[in-house]
Amino acid sequence: MELFLGALGARQVVWGQITHDSIAGTVIYDPNDPEERQDFIWHMDEKEAPYEDVTTLLKHIKENGLLNGDKLAVPIAEIEVANMDEGTKGKAFDKLFAVSVNMVDEGEETDRYFIHE
Repeated sequence: MELFLGALGARQVVWGQITHDSIAGTVIYDPNDPEERQDFIWHMDEKEAPYEDVTTLLKHIKENGLLNGDKLAVPIAEIEVANMDEGTKGKAFDKLFAVSVNMVDEGEETDRYFIHE
């Protein structure tokens, strides 16, 4: 989760309540500015949690600056990940694109964090 939110600009994540079907917390974009924070909640269960291939893919995307906001900066076909074949890469992207973390404003789930093509 920290890697996912970090790829989307978070500099720090403060963890809140963690239950069997959700993870809540606060994303901090600028530690020196209390206005640069966003509460979130991710409704998930164990089968929805990203696995190793998604983590590898996300690290590659972040390290190579392949995101423009929440959108891939290049087509999937142009992204080559070491030790990952095309089939595995395609499945990892499918899982990554399925991750959706709700933003929470004043107790209401509003917008969401996601990555798309």
